[in-house]
Amino acid sequence: MKISCSAFFECVSRKAHSLWPALFVFLFVLLGPVSVAHSQELTIDEQYDAAFLEMYEDVGNLDKTFRFAELAIAVGDLEGAVAALERMLIIEPDLPQVRMQLGTLYFQLGSYAMALTYLNAVVAHEEVPDDVKQSAQELITQIDALTSPHRFNGTVVAGVRYQSNANGGPMTQNIRLFGGSAVLDEQYTRQADWDISLAGQFNYVYDFETEPSTTLEAGVSAYSSWQDKQSQIDTTLFELQAGPRVIFTPKPGSALDLRPYVVVNDMALGGKDSFEGIGGGLDLAWRTSTSSSWTAGTRYVDRDYSQATEVGLKGPRLRVFGGRTFGISDFTIGTINLSTFNEDTDEKSSAYWEYGVQAVVQHILGKLVTFSPSPWMLSATAGFYDKSYDEANPGVDASVVRKDETLRTSASLVIPLTVNLNLMTTAGYTHVDSNLPNYANENWFSSLSVLGQF
Repeated sequence: MKISCSAFFECVSRKAHSLWPALFVFLFVLLGPVSVAHSQELTIDEQYDAAFLEMYEDVGNLDKTFRFAELAIAVGDLEGAVAALERMLIIEPDLPQVRMQLGTLYFQLGSYAMALTYLNAVVAHEEVPDDVKQSAQELITQIDALTSPHRFNGTVVAGVRYQSNANGGPMTQNIRLFGGSAVLDEQYTRQADWDISLAGQFNYVYDFETEPSTTLEAGVSAYSSWQDKQSQIDTTLFELQAGPRVIFTPKPGSALDLRPYVVVNDMALGGKDSFEGIGGGLDLAWRTSTSSSWTAGTRYVDRDYSQATEVGLKGPRLRVFGGRTFGISDFTIGTINLSTFNEDTDEKSSAYWEYGVQAVVQHILGKLVTFSPSPWMLSATAGFYDKSYDEANPGVDASVVRKDETLRTSASLVIPLTVNLNLMTTAGYTHVDSNLPNYANENWFSSLSVLGQF
């Protein structure tokens, strides 16, 4: 985006209300995806260096100072933009528009005290339009929430989904039963169905306001889905996690995040209680930038099943995982995840080890329509999982130990509707290849969801 600086400062000199549209353009550059037009001869970095030299040689020229601030934001030098804008206030103190810009920049930098100084000045200024005062007040409210030791946040998701194989049934009626061939009733093979779902994640954080940063966190998640026809797989799941989080910042831009926690969960399937679980876990993250991090962790949960038909499934579940997130381009981030999962059930024919690898690519598309308050996000996921069971199941085939290979792929598009409301559409495919026909299946699915955050 290219802003006419001469027009901007003509308005500054007159101190007229016509300056405020330029402020909104500036904030769009600041808060949205930066897309400053490239010169045919100079890269954005070269334009930034040239603008710095021009400003340095003519420090009293507000036009050149603003141009440098614009380019500083474009290349990610927010501190440089702050310094330039503060020099503008030294030359011309009565510029509430610039104070608004500085308040927004300091907010992005996490310097909330400085942000409040500028934003409160904007709210108190008599000549500032009401809509700009409201924007400043909204940022002040966010700062108050972020700086309070008590914080609450949550996400609610409601959606509808179609699956070509909702019940996970086999692709064929020809199966194995007690070591021989058998024909499965068609109603137990793959069945297409629709479902609606409602999910929520609600978090409480208490900040001890210490160094290193230490918080106490508790989160409750709930999920329910209701099938149109396959009601035997209607699912309800509740889970509580609680524990401390400690964040070490050995140097600016990097952080080591440790979160041990306890977990309690409960699940019902088909309207009947299925299991209760209790355990704990540890999440670790080493972040070196906004787009680069390493993650690792483990989770252990001991499940107790209440239904007589599921008693053999009682036992602990152990998951160990690690991942690497990295920048691919200015608008694209990639993640590689590795995982190991062990289900150690009392009935050894249901116990297994699973090893998986997953790749995720996320790309910022930009604001494709004018009503979106922020950029659209496109993501694609592909994962491969190898599962090996401990023993053969005599009820299926006593001579064959089950082995599955699973491919899971999906793509999602997130469309922001408002600041706190998003529309998400997802499509995907899952393929399970098994050495027993009873478990080989595939499933195509698509969903449409609305996500609300507070």
